Amino acid sequence: MSKMKQFRYSRFILTFISILLIFLIIVISSIMSQHYEMLDEIHHDTQRELELIGTFSREALLSKDYASIEQFLNQWAREHEEILEMKAVAPNGFVLVHYKSYSESSSSLHLKQLVTFENRKLLDLEMTKDMSPAQSSMVRFSLPLIIGSIILTIVIGIVLWYAMKRLALLPMERELSIREQAERKFRLLLESAPDAMIYIDSKGKILMINAQTELMFGYNRNELVGQDIEKLVPESLRSKHIESRNKYSLKPAARPMGSDIELFGVTKKGRVFPVDISLSPIETEDGLFILSAVRDITERIKAAEKIRRNYNFQTAISAILSISLEAIPIEEQLQRILDSILSIPGLSLESTGCIYLVDDQPDVLVMKANRGLPESIKLGCEKVPFDTCLCGGAAASGKVIFAQCTDNRHDHNKKHEDDYLHSHYCIPIMSGDTSLGVINLVVKEGHERSTDEEDLLKSIASTLAVTIEHNHADMDRQKLQEQLAQAEKMSALGRLTANVAHEIRNPLTLIGGFARKLDKSIPEGAQDKEFSGIIIAEVERLEKILRNVLTYSREAPIKSEQSDIAQILHDSLNPFMDKFTKLSIQVKESLNNLPAVYVDRDQVMEVFNNLLANAMDSMPEGGTLTISAEHTIVKEKDYLVVSFADSGEGIANDKMKMIFEPFYTTKIIGQGTGLGLPISKKIMEDHKGFIKVDSSMEKGTTFSLYFPVNGRKA
Repeated sequence: MSKMKQFRYSRFILTFISILLIFLIIVISSIMSQHYEMLDEIHHDTQRELELIGTFSREALLSKDYASIEQFLNQWAREHEEILEMKAVAPNGFVLVHYKSYSESSSSLHLKQLVTFENRKLLDLEMTKDMSPAQSSMVRFSLPLIIGSIILTIVIGIVLWYAMKRLALLPMERELSIREQAERKFRLLLESAPDAMIYIDSKGKILMINAQTELMFGYNRNELVGQDIEKLVPESLRSKHIESRNKYSLKPAARPMGSDIELFGVTKKGRVFPVDISLSPIETEDGLFILSAVRDITERIKAAEKIRRNYNFQTAISAILSISLEAIPIEEQLQRILDSILSIPGLSLESTGCIYLVDDQPDVLVMKANRGLPESIKLGCEKVPFDTCLCGGAAASGKVIFAQCTDNRHDHNKKHEDDYLHSHYCIPIMSGDTSLGVINLVVKEGHERSTDEEDLLKSIASTLAVTIEHNHADMDRQKLQEQLAQAEKMSALGRLTANVAHEIRNPLTLIGGFARKLDKSIPEGAQDKEFSGIIIAEVERLEKILRNVLTYSREAPIKSEQSDIAQILHDSLNPFMDKFTKLSIQVKESLNNLPAVYVDRDQVMEVFNNLLANAMDSMPEGGTLTISAEHTIVKEKDYLVVSFADSGEGIANDKMKMIFEPFYTTKIIGQGTGLGLPISKKIMEDHKGFIKVDSSMEKGTTFSLYFPVNGRKA
C-alpha cells in the first residue's frame, strides 16, 4: 500500500474510532454526572443534619444543659449506622462528646460545623459519615448502564463500519488504488526519462526528482526534496529566476525545450553549465504543480561551436590556399596568411603574432611576417636558433607549445618583462620530419590550452607547409633557370673568349711590348713619357681583364688537397696588412680549432684576396674587418664557414642580386673589373660549396664561404 493510501486509510479509521469514542464518552459522562449529583445530594443532606444538631446544641449550651448535648449526640450516632464518628469540642478544648464506631469503611464523608451565638464561638462539631453503602448502590446502578452503553457503542460501530465500508471505504480504496497505480506509472516514467525531471509546487519547493537529476547536479534526493528550486540555479541568477518563476505561476503554460533562452544550472561542487528546460504545469486539487525537464546542453553547444569553428577553419584554409596560389613574394604571402589566421572567428587570439621560416642558415628561425609586435620583440626575436626560447623549442621538437606569460621557458619574459608579457601558441610548420618554420600566435589573457584550437592551427601549419614547399620549388626552379641561363651565357662567353683571345691577346701583347720599349727611350719629364705610361697602364688593365675573363669562362681543373684554411687565410692576409694599417682598418680574427678541408689552395687564396680587396675598398675611412670561422650543418651536410664581416658602407638591396653578375661593379671605372665576386662564386661552387652575403647600409657587409667538410677530395 502506498504512503498516500496508508495515510488516507489511517485517517478514515481514526475518524471513525474518534466518533465512537466521543459517543461512548458522552454516555459515560452522563452516568458519572448522575453519580456525582447523587453524592452531592448526600453531602447537602448530611450538612443539613449537622446544622440541626448544631441548633440543638446551641440551645442546650445557652441553657447550660451539657448532659442533654452528650445524650443527644450519642443517641443520634447510635441511631444512624452510617455515622462513623461524632465529636463536640468546647472553645477551651474540652471534649463534650466523642462517639466513634468500630466499623470500617472504604469511603467516608467528613464534615465540620461551628456553633456560634452573637459572634461568640460555642462549640465545634465534627461528623464522619460512611459513604460505602451509597457508593455501592450507585455502582450497582451505574455499572449496567456503562456496560450497556459500551455494548450499544460496539453494535452501532459495527453497523456504521459496515455501512461506511460499503458506501465510502471501498470506493475510496479503489480510488486510492487507481491513484497508486497512476503514481507508480508516473514515478516509473520519471525515473526512465533521459533528462533530469524535477517536480515542484507553486512556491518553488522541490517535491520529487529522478535519478538523472542526482547524476546531473551531484545531490542525492534527501538533499534536494523540500529545498527551493533556486538551489540548482547559479547564485548570480537566483533573484532573476525567482522573479521569472513568480510570473510563470501567474500565467502557467507549457514551454518546450529549445526556447532560445540562455539558462544555467549549478552542481553541488559549484560547476556552472548551460541547460535547456521544458515546463509542464499540472493543475490538481491541491493547487498548481510544475514538472520541469532539465537537459545539460554542454555537449550540444560544444558540437555547434565545433561545427562553427570548423567552418571558420575551412574558410581560413581556403583563403590561405588562395593566397598561396598568387604570384607574389613569399614575405607578402606570409603576411596576408598571418592576417587571415588572426582574423579567424572563434579563436581566442589577439591581433598579434608572427611567422618564422628556416632560411638559408639551418636550425635558425627568421621572422618573415609579423603583426602587432612591439619593436623590442621585432628586434630581439628577428632570428631565433632552434632549442632557444619557445619558438626554437617548437621548431626543434616538431610539437605545439603553449605557454602562459609566466612560463619559465619563455626567455623573452626575462628580456622584456616590463614591455611585453604574453601567452601564446608556437605551432611548428613541418614537412615530414623537417621543420620549415613556426607560427607564433598571442592568445587572450587567461585563455587555457585547447585541443581543438591546436588541431586547427596544426592544419593551418600543414597547409602553410605546402605553400612554403611550393615557394621553395618555385625558387629552386627559378635558380635552376638562372643557372641554365648563366651556363648558356658562360658557354657563349667561352666561345667568344676563345675566338677573341687570339684576335685581342696577340695585338694587345704587341702594343704593350712596343709601349714599354717606347717608354724606355723617352726621357724623364717629357710629356710623351706621361702618354706612354698611360698606354702601359691601360694595356695592363686590359690584360688583367682578359686574364680574368679566361679564368671565369674556362673549366679550370681543381687540384684539391687537405689544407689548413687558417694558414691559407694568413698567407692571403699578409700582403694586405700594410694597406689596412694605412687606412686605419683593424683586423680581428677568430680561427681556432678548424678542421682540415680538401681545397685547391691557389683558387681559395684568390677568393680570399677578392674578399679582402672588396672589404678594403668598402672602408676608405677606416673600420673593422672581422674574420671568423665555425662549423655548421646545412641540409644535413657538414660545412666549414669562413666569414668576412666589414663595417663599411654596405650594399643597397637593389644591387644585392647583381653583385655576382660578370662585369658588374660598384667601383669607379678603372678600379674594378666586375669579375672578382663572380670568379669567387664559381670557385666555391667548383669546390661543392657556396657563398652567401648579408649586408645593411651604413652597417657593413658579411661574406660567408661554405666549404664542405667531407674528408675527401672535391
